Amino acid sequence: YEMGVELMGLLENAEQINIQPAVGAIPTITPIGMAALMPGADASFSVVECGKDIGVKIDASVTGALKDRRKVWKGKVPDVVDLDLDKVLSHSNSQLQKKIKDTPLLIVRSVEIDAMGEGGNTFLARQVMDTAINNIARAIKRLAGMGISRFVVAADHGHLFIDERDESERIEKPGGEQVSLHRRCWAGRGGSTPPSTVRISSSQLGYDSDLDFVFPTNNSVFKAGGDLAYYHGGLSLQELLVPVLSIRMPAQVEPQSADINVTLAKVPGKIANRIVTFGVVAENSL
Repeated sequence: YEMGVELMGLLENAEQINIQPAVGAIPTITPIGMAALMPGADASFSVVECGKDIGVKIDASVTGALKDRRKVWKGKVPDVVDLDLDKVLSHSNSQLQKKIKDTPLLIVRSVEIDAMGEGGNTFLARQVMDTAINNIARAIKRLAGMGISRFVVAADHGHLFIDERDESERIEKPGGEQVSLHRRCWAGRGGSTPPSTVRISSSQLGYDSDLDFVFPTNNSVFKAGGDLAYYHGGLSLQELLVPVLSIRMPAQVEPQSADINVTLAKVPGKIANRIVTFGVVAENSL
């Protein structure tokens, strides 16, 4: 949530901007949180078994991976365009304009924080977090310059990023019929409820399934794969609270010319050595 507040401060030229807190979908892992942001999730949403893991059922569609969510997007908004954040920042103006032209909905996804945080490199992960918000602000300003004025920015979940957990702080798995196991959540049927954990049924969360969920009641982790300094999936305020920003930018479409006229200036009449200096004048930005 604090990163959302920081993003507000980087959009100083916004015509309208506000932020409000929202409670993320439980358990606070990526496939569940991303599905909660999809069209139709406000009316129909249940966490269910999906293959060898858990996923989300929205109406009659069950989504687990990104490819499943894309099918739902296309079904709701046929002309939707889906881009990674780095593509918005790295494409040339003409490339980006061609991709987003006439689309009624543009989805821009950023996975850098999770990718680095869960990769185990704490130092690099902190650096990525410092730059991620600036990159989102740059993307919004660039898209506004191409005619897009309305933006909604949200996170799929929060996270804990603290000192690496000691062996004594790792909780035994509940056992039983395990469907999914993460550092901060277990999903399945039966089994035990280990000390310092809480068991919550799907019905208590309003989900139409027979799954149970077990979460640590502190900042401990289960004995599962994943990083021991950065993790999410549980019920802490940091994991649950996500920012939702509504932004309106002044959309001024700048005419883009395919021609870039470059003129050489101060060109020497004779080249007499290996070091040659001259000037370059470009009418348009390179």
